[in-house]
Amino acid sequence: MMQQRAIRPKNMCVTMIVSAGVLMILAGLVTIEVVAIADHLDASALDPAFCSPSSLHTTTEPPETQLTRDYRAIRILLKDPADHFSQIRRVYAGDLHVSVAARAQTVILKRADRAKLFKAEYQRISWTGSLRQEAQRIDRERGTTLALTIDQGLQAYDRTKIEAAFRKMFSILLDDLLISIQQRLDQSITVGRALQHARRFYAEGLDAHLSINAPEQAARASFALDAMARAIEELKAGKSSARVWFARERGNFMRAISEGLSAQATIATKAA
Repeated sequence: MMQQRAIRPKNMCVTMIVSAGVLMILAGLVTIEVVAIADHLDASALDPAFCSPSSLHTTTEPPETQLTRDYRAIRILLKDPADHFSQIRRVYAGDLHVSVAARAQTVILKRADRAKLFKAEYQRISWTGSLRQEAQRIDRERGTTLALTIDQGLQAYDRTKIEAAFRKMFSILLDDLLISIQQRLDQSITVGRALQHARRFYAEGLDAHLSINAPEQAARASFALDAMARAIEELKAGKSSARVWFARERGNFMRAISEGLSAQATIATKAA
Protein backbone atom coordinates (compact mmCIF):
# COMPACT_ATOMS: atom_id res chain seq x y z
CA MET A 1 0.00 0.00 0.00
CA MET A 2 2.86 2.34 0.89
CA GLN A 3 4.53 1.60 -2.45
CA GLN A 4 1.34 2.31 -4.37
CA ARG A 5 1.01 5.70 -2.66
CA ALA A 6 4.63 6.53 -3.46
CA ILE A 7 4.34 5.63 -7.12
CA ARG A 8 1.02 7.34 -7.80
CA PRO A 9 2.29 10.98 -7.61
CA LYS A 10 5.09 10.13 -10.04
CA ASN A 11 2.64 8.65 -12.53
CA MET A 12 0.39 11.68 -12.13
CA CYS A 13 3.35 13.96 -12.81
CA VAL A 14 4.21 12.12 -16.03
CA THR A 15 0.57 12.25 -17.13
CA MET A 16 0.40 15.99 -16.46
CA ILE A 17 3.57 16.61 -18.49
CA VAL A 18 2.27 14.62 -21.46
CA SER A 19 -1.13 16.33 -21.22
CA ALA A 20 0.50 19.76 -21.17
CA GLY A 21 2.49 18.92 -24.27
CA VAL A 22 -0.61 17.68 -26.07
CA LEU A 23 -2.52 20.83 -25.16
CA MET A 24 0.26 22.97 -26.64
CA ILE A 25 0.24 20.98 -29.88
CA LEU A 26 -3.56 21.02 -30.14
CA ALA A 27 -3.63 24.75 -29.42
CA GLY A 28 -1.39 25.21 -32.45
CA LEU A 29 -3.70 23.04 -34.55
CA VAL A 30 -6.75 25.08 -33.54
CA THR A 31 -4.87 28.30 -34.25
CA ILE A 32 -3.91 27.24 -37.75
CA GLU A 33 -7.45 26.15 -38.55
CA VAL A 34 -9.10 29.39 -37.36
CA VAL A 35 -6.56 32.20 -37.60
CA ALA A 36 -4.80 33.48 -40.75
CA ILE A 37 -1.21 32.32 -41.35
CA ALA A 38 1.46 34.58 -39.90
CA ASP A 39 3.16 36.56 -42.66
CA HIS A 40 6.65 36.39 -41.30
CA LEU A 41 8.47 33.03 -41.26
CA ASP A 42 12.13 32.48 -40.49
CA ALA A 43 14.05 31.65 -43.65
CA SER A 44 16.21 29.17 -41.79
CA ALA A 45 15.42 26.35 -39.42
CA LEU A 46 18.73 26.96 -37.67
CA ASP A 47 18.47 29.04 -34.54
CA PRO A 48 20.25 32.43 -34.68
CA ALA A 49 22.46 31.35 -31.80
CA PHE A 50 24.19 28.88 -34.12
CA CYS A 51 25.18 31.38 -36.78
CA SER A 52 28.63 32.11 -35.40
CA PRO A 53 31.55 29.78 -34.69
CA SER A 54 31.94 30.97 -31.10
CA SER A 55 28.35 30.11 -30.30
CA LEU A 56 29.17 26.42 -30.55
CA HIS A 57 30.98 26.70 -27.24
CA THR A 58 28.36 28.70 -25.37
CA THR A 59 25.03 27.20 -26.47
CA THR A 60 24.03 24.03 -24.65
CA GLU A 61 20.78 23.15 -26.45
CA PRO A 62 21.24 21.45 -29.85
CA PRO A 63 19.52 23.33 -32.69
CA GLU A 64 16.10 22.32 -33.94
CA THR A 65 15.21 21.66 -37.56
CA GLN A 66 11.78 21.49 -39.16
CA LEU A 67 12.08 17.72 -39.24
CA THR A 68 12.71 17.44 -35.50
CA ARG A 69 9.93 19.91 -34.66
CA ASP A 70 7.42 17.96 -36.74
CA TYR A 71 8.48 14.66 -35.24
CA ARG A 72 8.32 15.98 -31.69
CA ALA A 73 4.70 17.00 -32.28
CA ILE A 74 3.91 13.50 -33.55
CA ARG A 75 5.73 11.89 -30.62
CA ILE A 76 3.80 13.95 -28.06
CA LEU A 77 0.46 13.23 -29.73
CA LEU A 78 1.22 9.51 -29.90
CA LYS A 79 1.93 9.40 -26.17
CA ASP A 80 -1.49 10.81 -25.35
CA PRO A 81 -4.20 8.11 -25.09
CA ALA A 82 -6.76 10.29 -26.87
CA ASP A 83 -7.31 9.96 -30.62
CA HIS A 84 -5.06 12.49 -32.35
CA PHE A 85 -4.39 10.39 -35.44
CA SER A 86 -5.99 12.90 -37.80
CA GLN A 87 -3.53 15.60 -36.69
CA ILE A 88 -0.64 13.11 -36.74
CA ARG A 89 -1.42 12.16 -40.34
CA ARG A 90 -1.41 15.81 -41.42
CA VAL A 91 1.93 16.59 -39.78
CA TYR A 92 3.46 13.37 -41.12
CA ALA A 93 2.23 14.13 -44.66
CA GLY A 94 3.55 17.70 -44.51
CA ASP A 95 0.13 19.36 -44.69
CA LEU A 96 1.07 21.05 -41.41
CA HIS A 97 4.50 22.02 -40.17
CA VAL A 98 5.40 22.88 -36.59
CA SER A 99 7.17 26.17 -35.97
CA VAL A 100 8.45 27.74 -32.76
CA ALA A 101 7.78 31.45 -32.34
CA ALA A 102 11.10 33.23 -32.06
CA ARG A 103 10.16 35.23 -28.93
CA ALA A 104 7.16 33.57 -27.32
CA GLN A 105 8.60 30.04 -27.74
CA THR A 106 5.10 28.64 -28.19
CA VAL A 107 4.17 25.89 -30.60
CA ILE A 108 2.35 26.97 -33.75
CA LEU A 109 1.52 24.88 -36.80
CA LYS A 110 1.91 26.58 -40.17
CA ARG A 111 0.95 25.35 -43.62
CA ALA A 112 3.75 23.72 -45.59
CA ASP A 113 3.26 25.77 -48.75
CA ARG A 114 4.06 28.99 -46.85
CA ALA A 115 7.11 27.77 -45.00
CA LYS A 116 10.74 28.09 -46.04
CA LEU A 117 12.54 25.37 -44.14
CA PHE A 118 16.12 24.20 -44.06
CA LYS A 119 18.01 21.05 -43.21
CA ALA A 120 21.44 21.07 -41.62
CA GLU A 121 23.30 24.18 -42.71
CA TYR A 122 26.18 22.30 -44.33
CA GLN A 123 23.77 20.93 -46.95
CA ARG A 124 22.80 24.46 -48.09
CA ILE A 125 19.52 23.22 -49.58
CA SER A 126 15.96 24.03 -48.53
CA TRP A 127 13.69 21.34 -47.10
CA THR A 128 10.08 21.76 -48.13
CA GLY A 129 9.18 18.11 -47.80
CA SER A 130 7.64 16.01 -45.08
CA LEU A 131 8.46 13.16 -42.76
CA ARG A 132 6.62 10.87 -45.18
CA GLN A 133 8.83 12.01 -48.05
CA GLU A 134 11.92 11.43 -45.92
CA ALA A 135 10.69 7.90 -45.16
CA GLN A 136 10.07 7.29 -48.86
CA ARG A 137 13.53 8.60 -49.76
CA ILE A 138 15.15 6.28 -47.22
CA ASP A 139 13.12 3.36 -48.56
CA ARG A 140 14.38 4.04 -52.09
CA GLU A 141 18.00 4.39 -51.00
CA ARG A 142 18.15 1.70 -48.33
CA GLY A 143 15.55 -0.82 -49.46
CA THR A 144 13.54 -0.39 -46.24
CA THR A 145 9.75 -0.22 -45.86
CA LEU A 146 9.44 2.68 -43.43
CA ALA A 147 6.73 4.60 -45.30
CA LEU A 148 4.58 1.49 -45.72
CA THR A 149 5.01 0.55 -42.05
CA ILE A 150 4.09 4.03 -40.80
CA ASP A 151 1.09 4.24 -43.13
CA GLN A 152 -0.09 0.82 -41.95
CA GLY A 153 0.38 1.89 -38.34
CA LEU A 154 -1.66 5.05 -38.91
CA GLN A 155 -4.46 3.10 -40.57
CA ALA A 156 -4.53 0.54 -37.75
CA TYR A 157 -4.08 3.15 -34.98
CA ASP A 158 -1.04 1.15 -33.91
CA ARG A 159 1.09 3.52 -31.84
CA THR A 160 3.79 0.94 -31.14
CA LYS A 161 4.30 0.17 -34.83
CA ILE A 162 4.50 3.86 -35.74
CA GLU A 163 6.99 4.67 -32.98
CA ALA A 164 9.24 1.72 -33.87
CA ALA A 165 9.31 2.78 -37.53
CA PHE A 166 10.20 6.37 -36.61
CA ARG A 167 13.03 5.16 -34.38
CA LYS A 168 14.43 3.17 -37.30
CA MET A 169 14.02 6.22 -39.51
CA PHE A 170 15.99 8.43 -37.12
CA SER A 171 18.76 5.86 -36.82
CA ILE A 172 19.17 5.98 -40.61
CA LEU A 173 18.98 9.77 -40.70
CA LEU A 174 21.75 9.85 -38.11
CA ASP A 175 23.85 7.44 -40.15
CA ASP A 176 23.41 9.58 -43.28
CA LEU A 177 24.27 12.75 -41.40
CA LEU A 178 27.35 11.36 -39.70
CA ILE A 179 28.67 9.90 -42.96
CA SER A 180 28.29 13.34 -44.55
CA ILE A 181 30.10 14.93 -41.61
CA GLN A 182 32.95 12.44 -41.89
CA GLN A 183 33.33 13.31 -45.58
CA ARG A 184 33.63 17.01 -44.67
CA LEU A 185 35.93 16.91 -41.66
CA ASP A 186 38.22 19.50 -43.26
CA GLN A 187 35.39 22.04 -42.79
CA SER A 188 35.73 22.17 -39.01
CA ILE A 189 33.22 24.96 -38.28
CA THR A 190 30.55 23.53 -40.57
CA VAL A 191 30.83 19.97 -39.29
CA GLY A 192 30.78 21.26 -35.72
CA ARG A 193 27.38 22.79 -36.40
CA ALA A 194 26.21 19.69 -38.23
CA LEU A 195 27.17 17.51 -35.26
CA GLN A 196 24.85 19.63 -33.13
CA HIS A 197 22.05 18.54 -35.44
CA ALA A 198 23.08 14.92 -34.95
CA ARG A 199 22.71 15.49 -31.21
CA ARG A 200 19.20 16.84 -31.77
CA PHE A 201 18.26 13.90 -34.00
CA TYR A 202 19.46 11.49 -31.35
CA ALA A 203 17.76 13.38 -28.52
CA GLU A 204 14.40 13.60 -30.29
CA GLY A 205 14.30 10.20 -31.94
CA LEU A 206 16.22 7.72 -29.82
CA ASP A 207 17.75 8.88 -26.54
CA ALA A 208 14.78 8.45 -24.20
CA HIS A 209 13.76 5.10 -25.69
CA LEU A 210 17.26 3.63 -25.46
CA SER A 211 17.89 5.05 -22.00
CA ILE A 212 14.81 3.24 -20.69
CA ASN A 213 14.92 0.03 -22.71
CA ALA A 214 18.63 -0.42 -23.48
CA PRO A 215 20.59 1.68 -20.94
CA GLU A 216 23.96 0.05 -21.67
CA GLN A 217 23.68 0.84 -25.39
CA ALA A 218 22.39 4.34 -24.61
CA ALA A 219 25.46 5.02 -22.46
CA ARG A 220 27.75 3.78 -25.21
CA ALA A 221 25.98 5.92 -27.81
CA SER A 222 26.24 9.05 -25.66
CA PHE A 223 29.93 8.40 -25.00
CA ALA A 224 30.63 7.95 -28.72
CA LEU A 225 28.70 11.11 -29.61
CA ASP A 226 30.76 13.13 -27.13
CA ALA A 227 33.94 11.52 -28.47
CA MET A 228 33.07 12.59 -32.02
CA ALA A 229 32.70 16.17 -30.78
CA ARG A 230 36.15 15.94 -29.15
CA ALA A 231 37.61 14.53 -32.35
CA ILE A 232 36.32 17.54 -34.28
CA GLU A 233 37.96 19.86 -31.74
CA GLU A 234 41.22 17.93 -32.21
CA LEU A 235 40.94 18.44 -35.97
CA LYS A 236 40.50 22.17 -35.41
CA ALA A 237 43.76 22.05 -33.50
CA GLY A 238 45.46 20.51 -36.52
CA LYS A 239 45.65 16.90 -35.35
CA SER A 240 44.91 14.91 -38.51
CA SER A 241 44.90 11.61 -36.60
CA ALA A 242 41.54 12.65 -35.15
CA ARG A 243 39.96 11.64 -38.47
CA VAL A 244 40.53 8.02 -37.56
CA TRP A 245 39.16 8.66 -34.08
CA PHE A 246 36.00 10.24 -35.49
CA ALA A 247 35.43 7.33 -37.89
CA ARG A 248 35.89 4.80 -35.10
CA GLU A 249 33.48 6.58 -32.77
CA ARG A 250 30.92 6.98 -35.56
CA GLY A 251 31.00 3.21 -35.96
CA ASN A 252 30.67 2.70 -32.21
CA PHE A 253 27.74 5.12 -32.07
CA MET A 254 25.76 3.47 -34.85
CA ARG A 255 26.56 -0.01 -33.51
CA ALA A 256 25.23 0.91 -30.07
CA ILE A 257 22.01 2.25 -31.59
CA SER A 258 21.55 -0.81 -33.78
CA GLU A 259 22.12 -3.17 -30.86
CA GLY A 260 19.76 -1.21 -28.63
CA LEU A 261 16.94 -1.20 -31.17
CA SER A 262 17.48 -4.87 -32.02
CA ALA A 263 17.41 -5.89 -28.35
CA GLN A 264 14.14 -4.05 -27.78
CA ALA A 265 12.62 -5.54 -30.93
CA THR A 266 13.54 -9.03 -29.72
CA ILE A 267 11.90 -8.40 -26.35
CA ALA A 268 8.76 -7.04 -28.02
CA THR A 269 8.56 -10.09 -30.31
CA LYS A 270 8.85 -12.50 -27.40
CA ALA A 271 6.20 -10.61 -25.44
CA ALA A 272 3.83 -10.81 -28.39
